[in-house]
Amino acid sequence: MAYTRGNLAVQERQKQQPQKQQPSQYLEKTTVIKRRSQLPKREKLLYLMSVLFVVTVTGWVGMSHVKVYDLNRQIQNADSDIHKLNKSMDTLQVKKQTLEMGIAQKAKELGYVQVEQGDAIHVPATSGKSDTSSAPSGQN
Repeated sequence: MAYTRGNLAVQERQKQQPQKQQPSQYLEKTTVIKRRSQLPKREKLLYLMSVLFVVTVTGWVGMSHVKVYDLNRQIQNADSDIHKLNKSMDTLQVKKQTLEMGIAQKAKELGYVQVEQGDAIHVPATSGKSDTSSAPSGQN
């Protein structure tokens, strides 16, 4: 029957027939210490560069997401400002219409009369000089 040790197949050791064993004064035990071989400098440098590349790409992608988030937030703020301004414009237009409708009624209350076509007063256009400046005004 075969045994496995790690990934290696090992044959079963043949059992030896018991022989007379001499009693030993001490039992010698050996322990195997495995030392991992260190990585070569080039391989360490390759791993370091790979980690730096991954960190750089992750940071770049993260910053682009931050910029997109900031732009979306600015768009939402602008949309809410536009919505508020539209509401205030609507209220101001309603006020304007009520004021325009009230002008005719207020004028009638104050005794103003609407001008007809033939009653218009025409003022002739004159140059910058006026004839009234040479005439005495009666004030000293």
